[in-house]
Amino acid sequence: MAQQFEDDEDQQIPDEQDGENVEFDDSDKTDVEDTDDGGAIVRLQDEADTQQNAEHFANIVDEVDQGELEMAISELIDKITNDKEAREKRDKQYEEGIRRTGLGDDAPGGAQFTGANKVVHPMLVEACVDFSARVMKEIFPANGPVKSKIVGEKDQSKVEKADRKTDFMNWQLTEQMVEFRGELEQLSTQLPLGGGQYMKFMWNPLYKRPMAEFVPIDDVYLPFAATNFYTAERKTHVQYVTKFEYDRRVKSGMYIDVDLGVPTDPEFSSASRANDKIEGRKDLSYNEDGLRTIFEVYTYLDFGDGPEPYILSIDKSTERGLSLYRNWEPEDEQRKELEWIVEFAFVPWRGAYPIGLTHMIGGLSGAATGALRALLDSAHIQNVPTLLKLKGGPGGQTLNVQPTEVVEMEGGALIDDVRKLAMPLPFNGPSPVLMQLLGFLVDTGKGVVQTTFEKLSDQNPNQPVGTTMALIEQGMVVFNSIHSRLHSSMARSLKILHRINSAYLTIEDIKAQESGIDIEPSDFDGPMDIIPVSDPAIFSETQRFAQIQAIMQRSQIFPQLYDMRKVEEMFLRTLKVPSSEVLKPKPAQDDMDPASENVAAAMGSGIYVLPQQDHMAHIITHMAFVKSPLFGSNPVIAKTFLFPMVMHLRDHLLNYYLTEAHDAVDKAQKQQLIPEEAQNQVQVILQVQQFIEQQMNGFSEQLQEMDKQAEQFKPQPQLPPDHALEIAQMSAGIQQKALDQKAQTDQARLQLDQIKLQTQTQSEQAKIAAQQQERADKMQAEQARIYAENQRAMAEIQMREAINTADNNTAKLITAAELAHDSKTSLTTGTGINFNP
Repeated sequence: MAQQFEDDEDQQIPDEQDGENVEFDDSDKTDVEDTDDGGAIVRLQDEADTQQNAEHFANIVDEVDQGELEMAISELIDKITNDKEAREKRDKQYEEGIRRTGLGDDAPGGAQFTGANKVVHPMLVEACVDFSARVMKEIFPANGPVKSKIVGEKDQSKVEKADRKTDFMNWQLTEQMVEFRGELEQLSTQLPLGGGQYMKFMWNPLYKRPMAEFVPIDDVYLPFAATNFYTAERKTHVQYVTKFEYDRRVKSGMYIDVDLGVPTDPEFSSASRANDKIEGRKDLSYNEDGLRTIFEVYTYLDFGDGPEPYILSIDKSTERGLSLYRNWEPEDEQRKELEWIVEFAFVPWRGAYPIGLTHMIGGLSGAATGALRALLDSAHIQNVPTLLKLKGGPGGQTLNVQPTEVVEMEGGALIDDVRKLAMPLPFNGPSPVLMQLLGFLVDTGKGVVQTTFEKLSDQNPNQPVGTTMALIEQGMVVFNSIHSRLHSSMARSLKILHRINSAYLTIEDIKAQESGIDIEPSDFDGPMDIIPVSDPAIFSETQRFAQIQAIMQRSQIFPQLYDMRKVEEMFLRTLKVPSSEVLKPKPAQDDMDPASENVAAAMGSGIYVLPQQDHMAHIITHMAFVKSPLFGSNPVIAKTFLFPMVMHLRDHLLNYYLTEAHDAVDKAQKQQLIPEEAQNQVQVILQVQQFIEQQMNGFSEQLQEMDKQAEQFKPQPQLPPDHALEIAQMSAGIQQKALDQKAQTDQARLQLDQIKLQTQTQSEQAKIAAQQQERADKMQAEQARIYAENQRAMAEIQMREAINTADNNTAKLITAAELAHDSKTSLTTGTGINFNP
């Protein structure tokens, strides 16, 4: 806007070529810039602020000292390399976690023989899918993730402003930012595996709207000494930018236009390569898309004014700076770093990187996979046995028999039975102990992060609400802490989005978006009055229903303390049913004339008493309507009119007393009839009360009579039918069925045990008989051996006796001959009976 200033303030001469003269009050906040032709450019404060912000957040990579910038880039490149090497072990753990899901057909573990089973236990996949489903339902419902919350004193303007921003940001996150839900779902599925993931927010000048980008944890480098993501002195986001995206960033002014040459091949992380196997992707070309690795570093740099937060983008191939942005608010003297990336943590640990299921139950998952594969392999081997074959025939044979295949074998010499030629190896079948171990591993793994309610199924369905909520809270304490952290991360995300809208959103952008929401950029100035719709203390529908049930029970006990309409609206919200579709419209609290109130009460609509109304005129009009045989006394009208009108007349009477008492006290004090003391005010109030009693003489009796008549038309609360007896009968029937089934099961088990016992007894008896027969055979054999030994000994004795007898007889003959000739002879005989002479 051009504005010419003349020396003579009293004379204003319109200039048809330059426009017209406009006067500004001294209170108007303007920014004046002199022009070369003697005029001036006047900018309003909003326009000046916008220009100041644009200059502050401009790309200054060519404006700083290039020598200092090159030294800073060289130092950062070395540090980034060290940061990457320092987390190599963690990247391998993340890669192993992705592989252990089994989705990429390369999960480690199990046997390696041909035909070995490669099935993977779905423990990790089940946990990730279950976790993502629960998280998305809570932090991103269908109507949007934002609700309003005003801190401090509330007024109508604050409430309306917060409601406008809530509606706009819900529309923005569900419809305008079409990529946000998909990016958030990717983050939620990967969060349990990586332990932590990141969401980045930025303003897209091309689309004139904010954008969100999921950043996996393997693409974020932090210093080794960092203990927290938000306090780290250096955060590096590794970006893989295509040539098309790079040219678009240059065109939009995000990067400077420099010739970087042909990029080197990008070095993707091991986790990214493992994920490519799951998605079935394989790069068959030589960097066809022109992918270029760019380091976007959030760090502190010193260009002469001390260390200040900057965002520096560096091309990895050429180590050339592409952009440099100030990362603090223009009016912030402390130069506090602005947040653009939000960390979503699963379980925080000692360092800057949180841990996940890969770190906590990765070993259990691998053991479960190994046990499952061993069970299946043992069943496979037992069904298709391996044989040892005796080598025979002229040249020998090597056979590989497939199931259902008939193969002819050549036997060797003197082999008349195939069972003498081949022997199956005695492999054991699936081990029951291994099966029990697999169940133990699965239960242990699921118990680390419990996200289900199996324990509640064993509880009494009619137990108190407090007991149910205590069981839920006790069983879900681990998941509750994780959910609270995600709620906090969503709050940070909304805070960043709120700041982006405040800094970049314009009236033209809002009109072009056609959101249908009456909102202005100035609504985003000031404090945050929006929060995530999720509740960190509630993380399941079961818990939410238990809570609303407790509120409804308390509201029935103390109805005077609760707004029943709000309780009902809360119940309908829990059911995901819009209250506007089932509840009657909320009656307006406008100042209605008494005739309109009569008609509204007769038609069943709500009527209200406002302090500024003429209460006496309303009472007279209402009483005349009540007494009319055609209107108030008509039974057709009275059944809907009389009861609410009695309450309405009561409220008018009380408000009439209150208004008259205050007016009388104010008038007496203004006319200085009484001093401002409580005792004198009491006297005035008592006089007003006496005046009203005289004025309204007989009204009390009429109101009492109307109340008695209205008692028959008083709406009775429709209590829900008592199904306790039916529930008890059903419960008894279910329990009886369970007992019958248990009895049948016990009977079947008893019969099976008896059969087993009989079988075992018969087996034992056969075994005993076999043992007895074996002992008898042994005894018979022993007796035969003893008998044979005795016979041999007797024969030997008889033979020796015969020899001895013959020797004795010979000896007698020799002795007789010697006696007859009286001489000795040299003849000898046997030893006779004495075997050792």
